[in-house]
Amino acid sequence: MLALPAESTGTPIHGLYETLVLADAVVARPAGGATRLFEAEIVGPKRGIFPSACGLPLEVHRAIGEVDDTDIVITASMLFENQAWVTGTHPETVAWLRRMHDQGADLCSACAGALLLAETGLLDGLDTTTHWAFAPTFRQNFPEIRLRVEELLIVTGRRGEFVMSGAASSWQDLILFLIARYVSPTAAQEIGKFLLYHWDSRSQAPFVPFVPPTDHGDGTIRQLQEWLHARDTVDVSVDDLAQRCHLPRPTFYRRFKRATGYSPVHYLQQLRVEEAKRLLESTDEPVDDISWRVGYEEAAAFRRVFKRITRLSPGEFRRKFHYPAGPPAGAK
Repeated sequence: MLALPAESTGTPIHGLYETLVLADAVVARPAGGATRLFEAEIVGPKRGIFPSACGLPLEVHRAIGEVDDTDIVITASMLFENQAWVTGTHPETVAWLRRMHDQGADLCSACAGALLLAETGLLDGLDTTTHWAFAPTFRQNFPEIRLRVEELLIVTGRRGEFVMSGAASSWQDLILFLIARYVSPTAAQEIGKFLLYHWDSRSQAPFVPFVPPTDHGDGTIRQLQEWLHARDTVDVSVDDLAQRCHLPRPTFYRRFKRATGYSPVHYLQQLRVEEAKRLLESTDEPVDDISWRVGYEEAAAFRRVFKRITRLSPGEFRRKFHYPAGPPAGAK
């Protein structure tokens, strides 16, 4: 079942649905096997055709009130005003999700669909992931859940019944995982090859920008953050930051970590890696030169920090995100 609140976007829903339907045509099965690998349906508050969040039409096959049981429920990508989730907007759908879980269904989400799953309360105390852009509203509304936006796919729950994928296009990883679980890994490979789904990246970390919290209520730390983000951090040390705040180093460390969630050292590393990412994306400078420019005397140390934060080496990051100025070689 693909569960649709009114804010749903069309592409993930269509992609998930079509992949499940196409599985019958793509996956080789022995004679006499099941008629269908998956019985896919799109469900929502009521039957009919309604516009998706981007205006394209989506058809709801059955109302959730008509669905008494299912093996899988997927809540997919959504858009809402100012990327701010408002709890209590979908009480009927939330209650239905709880009921399906109580009856043994796996509850899955793609992108912002995790917000709808979170509202059931079933994810409290567990890990989850979603699109990094929704991290602030997720953490504000559901502090009991451990949000890990660096992860592309998370499977959790007592029986692994919660499966969440990250940003919008990661629905491909979600559906391949479900095909591997419910049919076989070989079937998932066949589908992936046929549709050119790339099931080879296990992290959103390379895509996630560094957006630290600033609404923590500590005015001194907030001013320091503004100062840091407005200047080059190459020569800045933790002692420099403590002195700028007129605080002893241990006191500064505790206040900074409490306010931002990062140690001062980790915060500076994040800022330097962000600058390095920009240079890798937009220039052809050698990695060693970039390392020096962002404050690392030893390129090996820079590479270690960069890979820890992005889960890619600088060279891998450049190959993934650097777009040449001209057309590819051989293009006409």
